[in-house]
Amino acid sequence: MKSLLLILTALALSWHFSELGAEDAVQGIVAPLGVVISLIALALWLVLKAGFGTKTNSRDVGGADIGGGD
Repeated sequence: MKSLLLILTALALSWHFSELGAEDAVQGIVAPLGVVISLIALALWLVLKAGFGTKTNSRDVGGADIGGGD
């Protein structure tokens, strides 16, 4: 849960300080890059917490065994 709080804090701060048309390098380059990195980190966090990264059995489709046998 601490990682989610860290990601959301970084996203909020980067979003607040980003200004694409700014002449300052921090507001024009670094902060928007922080927004992108924070969004990627948030997506990865959600995928890992939801369990979408787990392997499935290729023979199990809707509870039916479709594999060939002897």
